[in-house]
Amino acid sequence: MKNEVILFWSLYDRSLHTNHNDWKNTRIVLDPLHVLALHSHIKLKNNVTIYTYQDLDKKYIPKDIVVKDASDIFSSEIVYNSLNKGHSIAHVSDAVRLKVASRCKGIVLDMDAVMIRQFPKEESWFCSMPAKLTGGMAPKWKDKHPPLKVHDNSWDGKALASFPVKVGEKTSKYIEALSHKIMRTLIRPPKKSSKAWNYVLWTLKEIIHVDKNAKVYEPIYFCALPAWLNKGNCYSIEYPTRLDGQNKLFGYKLPSIKECFDRAYMVQHFFDSAAHKQGGYGVISEDKNKGSRNFWHELPEQCLLAKEAEYVLGKNWRKIIIKTI
Repeated sequence: MKNEVILFWSLYDRSLHTNHNDWKNTRIVLDPLHVLALHSHIKLKNNVTIYTYQDLDKKYIPKDIVVKDASDIFSSEIVYNSLNKGHSIAHVSDAVRLKVASRCKGIVLDMDAVMIRQFPKEESWFCSMPAKLTGGMAPKWKDKHPPLKVHDNSWDGKALASFPVKVGEKTSKYIEALSHKIMRTLIRPPKKSSKAWNYVLWTLKEIIHVDKNAKVYEPIYFCALPAWLNKGNCYSIEYPTRLDGQNKLFGYKLPSIKECFDRAYMVQHFFDSAAHKQGGYGVISEDKNKGSRNFWHELPEQCLLAKEAEYVLGKNWRKIIIKTI
């Protein structure tokens, strides 16, 4: 059976979208990194559905990728009002993807994940991302802040719950309940602190306890790097690379590029929050496409992102990517 992968992509800009209809009818074009990620799913034969509230340009979307209206899951009018009040579209994305995945027993995944190998075959699984193990912000793994529950005791669980997650029969109603809770939060006025949203990942952590047969994976498998930081620290696009298996960050040894390909199911780039700070991965839109061609032209051949592109698209990856700009 093929993996059912649930994605979401819509944009919101208060200065551009002045009413619901204007926002709903906005045509958006995928970034080249999105295109690369989607082709990685095709390479591995995943069934992929992208939910969106807008007019997603399908020109560079592989024909086997399904695009659906997210309004069927969560009202676009409610969502627009929520965004207009100051809520983040990232939380809308969580609500929609979790709801859909709870129905189809699917995989909740982000758009910036480039697949390296097929997802595991377990009926239910969770993944994790590294927590800082050193410094003043390091977690205190005690009774009030226990590590993740690892049912098979294959590792110590000292990490944070994160997406992706594979919904199973035993976890589906809990995942659906989390989706509904997010929707209720979005209807209310936003709180000033982003800490109000911490319950999403904390709830995922608790849901792990529900299915004692679920596999809980260490960070290296699904989030190979502890961080994709700001300018000068975006490890995926630099060469010479710090991904040589020798460097440490937050108490973790960073994997080598070879180890990423040998062990990781995917590489998640977190490009919205990190890489855009240093110019983005070739963003395509009328107000942001300056320099996007140069980014892909100048990307070092031996860096991690270029190696991913070659793995997915072949030796002519650069020409293929640049055609999408």
